[in-house]
Amino acid sequence: MNVKIRINPSPRRTGKPSGTLYLIIKWILAVHLAYILIIAVFALDLRFSNPDIFALKVYRIVFDGIIPKKQIYVSSKSIRKRYLNMIIGMEDPSFYSHNGIDIQAIQMAAKFNSRYGGKYLGASTITQQLTRTLVLFPDKLYIRKYLEIIASITIDAIVPKDRILELYVNYAEWGRGIYGINSASWYYYGKPVTRCNDDEIIRLITILPSPVRYTPFTFDKRERLRIRYSKLYDIVSEYY
Repeated sequence: MNVKIRINPSPRRTGKPSGTLYLIIKWILAVHLAYILIIAVFALDLRFSNPDIFALKVYRIVFDGIIPKKQIYVSSKSIRKRYLNMIIGMEDPSFYSHNGIDIQAIQMAAKFNSRYGGKYLGASTITQQLTRTLVLFPDKLYIRKYLEIIASITIDAIVPKDRILELYVNYAEWGRGIYGINSASWYYYGKPVTRCNDDEIIRLITILPSPVRYTPFTFDKRERLRIRYSKLYDIVSEYY
């Protein structure tokens, strides 16, 4: 009696992911594209308008109970060039040459944080700081950093650099409920930023890394800010 054994051929490998994995990849791509599109539309609007409501203001109200002070906008053309250069020099020296993120700075920060076991350095560019202020949140989470990088590259591709800088100096947090350098100038000195002297401006720039904890009159309690204050004086001295 002859017994015929039928061997089914093994299924062909097409190189395509399985059905479930394929759907997951499609969903992830769709979410990314939607996020980029939303940021792109927002960036187009930023070219011509100044938002009254933004993410950091809402966050501070809801989670910290900080009531915002009156925001007083100022054109960057009204601010002395050397003061804008001081801000760029301290916050983002490669501002005019990168595409929204500074890869080298991020790599250095990652190595430093890994070595010392914490999130000490963020290497955020001015564009990233603006993005975080307008559309994200201040919590130091890796998912926020990831979203921030995508949004920053998108915004930098659509919004001119000088406009990004103007938005930054008008929306950066400069105290509890204080947004923008001109608002800070009125709050701390009782006058517009256009009438401030070098020392007053230097004090405002000094507190940018810790604007909620320190003021232009109390930053000397922290060594890092005292060093920053001294460096800013070195920079401004180059203009005389």
